[in-house]
This record gives sequence, structure tokens and C-alpha cells, in this order.
Amino acid sequence: MDALGWAHRAADRRLNRLEAAACLALFVTGVYATSFGPALPILAADFGVSLDRAGLLLSTLFFGSIIASTAMATSLHRFDQRALAAAGLAAVGVGCLALGFAEAFAVGVASVVLIGAGDGLLVAAVHTLVSQVSRDVAKGINRINLYFAVGAIVGPLWTGAVLAAGADQRALVYAGIAALAFAGGLFTILSPKPPASRMEDHADRRLSRLTVVMGLVLFLYVGAEFGLGSWVATYSDREFDAGIFAGAVVTAGYWGALMVGRIVSGWLFGRGVSARRVLLGSIALGMVTSAGIAAANQSFGLAVAAAFATGLAFGPIWPAAMAIAAGSGRGNAPAAMVTIGNSGGLVFPWVQGHILVSAGAATGIAMSAVLCAGMLTVAWLAPRSRVE
Repeated sequence: MDALGWAHRAADRRLNRLEAAACLALFVTGVYATSFGPALPILAADFGVSLDRAGLLLSTLFFGSIIASTAMATSLHRFDQRALAAAGLAAVGVGCLALGFAEAFAVGVASVVLIGAGDGLLVAAVHTLVSQVSRDVAKGINRINLYFAVGAIVGPLWTGAVLAAGADQRALVYAGIAALAFAGGLFTILSPKPPASRMEDHADRRLSRLTVVMGLVLFLYVGAEFGLGSWVATYSDREFDAGIFAGAVVTAGYWGALMVGRIVSGWLFGRGVSARRVLLGSIALGMVTSAGIAAANQSFGLAVAAAFATGLAFGPIWPAAMAIAAGSGRGNAPAAMVTIGNSGGLVFPWVQGHILVSAGAATGIAMSAVLCAGMLTVAWLAPRSRVE
């Protein structure tokens, strides 16, 4: 093989290592983000606060994430995304350790803000990285988010199993997640440095209309997806007396179905189906199935089936919207999308939990369908991109 061929193979290996690091980072994200569903009742009891007040931890998670991803969108997207992702994982690890051993609610809130800050750094960094190095951006973004979904299955199962063994096991739950985050950060920082960005770097930092509209789709989506994933365990327990571990299994099943949805969307992208068509179809299906969860509140089996179907429908939405926005070609688009999208997590999951506690589990869970209706309207009116 000639020197040029060896150079191409070496470059491919570097890109593969970078994508592997991005996949691992989002796997870790899935684990810690979904741990809150089964853990919220235990956290509320440990801190001596009501369940809906404990739900504010979800808002503080996204508050920290928004602060960090805003910095990414405005200036940090020009720096080494690999190093920023590693720093984010380190912050997540420290925050998880603090949350595991926190005795006061205020300390718990501060710990979750730190986890959120790490989340904003690493999620924005890995999306920017993949947008830079992937030959097929839609498939690359879908691939890393598939690993998020795998982590989202592990998170509630790990948390539910440990907590079911004893309510005093919270420290073990989050110490285990911290160890995973530190290992992910080490693997990431030891990966090769990314090549120079192939995306445009606009001096005025203005976002395209397409990025803003797709960000609004994700603003509603994060509220629907994360809200449902965070409260479906509580819904299962309050509506059907399912218990902690059974609720965790339902949560894991929801995220498992979301993983399958991302496998399906990757298959569709590989066969040339446009990201716009995948996005619209997924939102429409999710609106129907999420409404079915609330409508099936007299049958646990039907409610669980509807929750799994909703996870399946939700799977393609994030990667499809991110791929469409990446078509704007602007280097700050991925970080901006994370910022706008995670703003939905600042409000909607807490509101959903408050409704669930005050107006009933079925009423609270129905909020996901309302958010899907808003998503569908915004996505339908979105301008076209060059990846469609």
C-alpha cells in the first residue's frame, strides 16, 4: 500500500476513536440522566421535601446544562471538542459523588447543577465533534444518540435494583455512575485530537432560522421525552401500585424502545429517507401513543405498551432535528441546539411532575401528548435544509 493509502487508513482510525469516545460519552449521559426517574422518591424522602419539590432537581440539571451549552454556542465551539467533552465528564463524576453523599436539599441542588454543567459541555461537544468528523452527519448523530439510549436503559435498571435493596443505597448508585463518568473522561482525553473543523465559522455568530426552528422542536421534545422518562416510574406506582423496581423496569423499557427507534431511524437514514420525513412521522406517531398512555390508565398492560410505543416514536426525533440543523453548516449550530432544546427541560418536566402530584397521574402524563402537538406544528412549518 502506498504512503497515501496508509495516511488515509491512519486518519480513519483516528476518526473511529473520536466517534467511539463520543458514543461512550453519550452512553454515560444516558445512565445519569435516567437515574432520576427511580431515584426521585428516595431523594425526596432523604432530603425531607415533597415529591414535586424534589422534581426541581430536574430543572436544576437543565439549568446547569444550559449555562454550559450557551458558552459552547457563543465561543467554546472553536476549541478542542474532545477536551471539552472530557472536562464535562469529569464535572459529571464530581457532581454524582456529591449527590450520592449529600444530606441537605441545597447540597443536592448544587450537586445536580454541577452534573448539568458537565452535561451541557459534553453533549454539545460530542455533537459538534461528530458534525465535524462524520462523513454522513445524519447517521453519525443518530449513532451517538443510539448509545445514549443504551445508557438510558442501564440507568434506571441500575438505580432501581440498588435502591430496591435498601433506601440507604443512594450513595452506591451515584458512586457507581461517577466511576463510569471518570472512566469515560479518561478514554475521551486519550483519544486523538480532532482535525480542523470543516464547518463554517461565522464571525457574527448569528444562528440561522433553521437552527432556531429546530431548536424550538427540541425545546418541546426534551420536555416530552425527559419528562415522560422521569415520571413514568412514579405514574406506574401511583396509578397501579407497581413499586420502585417495577417502575424502574417500565422506565428502562421506555428508553429501550427509544433505542430501537434510533436503530430504525439509522436504517432509514442509510436508505436515503430524508431527516424531515423521519422527524414529522416520528412526532405524529409519538403524539398518538403518548395520548394512549393516559387513556389506558385503567389497564397497566395497555399503559406500559403505550409507553414503549412512545419511546419507539421518540427515538428518531433528536437525531433527525440535529441533522437538519447541522445542514446550516454553522459551527455553533449543535451547541445552540443543545441550549435551546435543554431549555425545555428547565420547565416542562417539573411542571409535569407538579400536575401529576396535584391533578392525578393520568393528567400529568398526558402533558407529553400536548407537547407533541406543538412539536408537530413547529416541525411542519420549518424551512428546508441542505440535508433533506
